Amino acid sequence: MKRYVQTVVVWLLCSVGIGLVAIAGNAADRLNQAVPDPLNATYLIEGTPVGLTAGRSESPAAPGSAMKMRTAVWRQPVYGDLDGNGDEDAALLLVHNPGGSGTFYYVAAAINVNGRYQGTNAVLLGDRIDPMDMGIRNDAIVINYVDRRPEEPMSAAPSVNKTTVLILKNDKLIEIALLVEGDRIFEGWVTIGHEVRSFEPCFRNQALWLMGHSPAIKEIMAAYRRALPIEKTYRPLFIVLAGKTVGPPDEGFGADYEAAFLATQLVRMAPGENCTSEDFVFDSPISLSQKITFDLSRLDDDGLYGSADAKRALPYEFCIPDTVQNRTEVKRIDPTVTFFAESPGRIGCGTYENLCIGSTHQKDFRRVLKGLAALPYVQRIDESFFE
Repeated sequence: MKRYVQTVVVWLLCSVGIGLVAIAGNAADRLNQAVPDPLNATYLIEGTPVGLTAGRSESPAAPGSAMKMRTAVWRQPVYGDLDGNGDEDAALLLVHNPGGSGTFYYVAAAINVNGRYQGTNAVLLGDRIDPMDMGIRNDAIVINYVDRRPEEPMSAAPSVNKTTVLILKNDKLIEIALLVEGDRIFEGWVTIGHEVRSFEPCFRNQALWLMGHSPAIKEIMAAYRRALPIEKTYRPLFIVLAGKTVGPPDEGFGADYEAAFLATQLVRMAPGENCTSEDFVFDSPISLSQKITFDLSRLDDDGLYGSADAKRALPYEFCIPDTVQNRTEVKRIDPTVTFFAESPGRIGCGTYENLCIGSTHQKDFRRVLKGLAALPYVQRIDESFFE
């Protein structure tokens, strides 16, 4: 009898093991399958394959549980090249509820394989964040969203503007992590020669001397030499660097430059690419409420203030780097905005910046202001006073 029980137990364990292997195998097979539409692909969330149908998935949170695990695509996928082969890949923001109180946001990619799409792993952004927008440029996914401070409870409304940039590396989606606090990610052109070692960020229109004591300088030099034959030095190559602008050196070739760049990390060398927008900007320490410097409580639901017989809208102004993409993005969020390229405004827009003036007299003006404040290149929104 004892031997019989042991045999049954072994048989059951083997059956369960075979079943688990089969399930895992099927899930893995589906993950590796390419489908016609990113909304029907399978993505890996915390090690678990999640297959979407028309952008949604629902399954038991645990075997036999009535609680459901639900996953859905936020808005629509965005398209662009992520692997450098010229095909249109896709990026998706997945809203994942595993069955508890949390609502987790993940970024995933769907890679174009001969006209069909294969899902990747998903990278966690956070729990109950407020997404703003997402796009693909220069082989990278860039997503802007609003989160809480680390010490704030989940009951607090998100108020901290954040930007996350992800790239595809060895068929895996990874987040670009800054190694030094206060650094930023810049796209631009590096030029190296006998008397030149410069970096010109996109749309800055000013070359910066690459500091020789930069932590990433050896890697940058080696990557430049690999990309170009020695006889083609002095040719600009597109690059993505982490670091910050500093003062120029006191002596040497770099002393002739107005400013220099301290490079802490080589993110990517991409010889075939070009500038498409302003540099990447990472986590801003300025909260949305701090960016909007006037009191919103003065305004009614129509965006007006004043006495009942003398209601008027409140105009506001802010500065943005003067690029077509930035103007288009701002206009999409706030259709009331007018651009003034030649005026600094009271706010004091600098060189290569565009003064923007909008009005609170519009539908959902509070959300519009929140959307503008969430843009990483908008540092402050002031009330505008016309004189």
